Amino acid sequence: MNNLLLKRAFEEAEKRLDTDVPTKLAKHLSDFIFNDVGEQYGERILRDKYNAVKENDNKRVSLKSFAKEALSHFIGYKSYAQFVKENVKEDLNFWDWVKRKKVVITISISILILSIFIIAGINTQKWMVWQENHYIEVKFDLEKYDVDQLKLYRQERIDNFKKIIPDCNTDFFKPDGSENLWYGKNDKGELEYFTDLGLHPETGKTLKKITIYMIRKYICETYN
Repeated sequence: MNNLLLKRAFEEAEKRLDTDVPTKLAKHLSDFIFNDVGEQYGERILRDKYNAVKENDNKRVSLKSFAKEALSHFIGYKSYAQFVKENVKEDLNFWDWVKRKKVVITISISILILSIFIIAGINTQKWMVWQENHYIEVKFDLEKYDVDQLKLYRQERIDNFKKIIPDCNTDFFKPDGSENLWYGKNDKGELEYFTDLGLHPETGKTLKKITIYMIRKYICETYN
């Protein structure tokens, strides 16, 4: 099932980024996983596993639980359990492997236990959505919010990730010279600026570090 999940995730990333370069796709997915669940899962690991699947689909790759959950969210599922439930028939190689290894019962029990934990987690986990220029805490409500709007609550995102309108008085860099502002285009192609690294709340694309060139060209012509 991991093979199918990886292929679906990379296919979706290819549509969003309009590129088939594995390195860029893996970077986008790695950033999404971090933004979605707050856990690091390296782009090189994702790329290597995806390449292994492309070369030999019978080779079973492993994925961390949090990565499977996040990638399921990325392709539009509420959970990894839902992805498994709706795709087991398509993943015929998976079931052939299950039958050969005689672990049907074990897998079924594992999925059941996973589903129970996920349902319990949804009811106890805090969530957040993007509202205008910042994240706010909300309840898990699929009637009110689309599944791709809901993010796992992260206090750091609530406190530090804001959209701002910079000017010549903005502190673009920290005292040590590191960037203090990130930018990206919204769905309309307009530049927007944010106070922390991450993904653009609308497009899901990785934000870029501010540069002196961008400051002088789009924000403050007289910046030194």
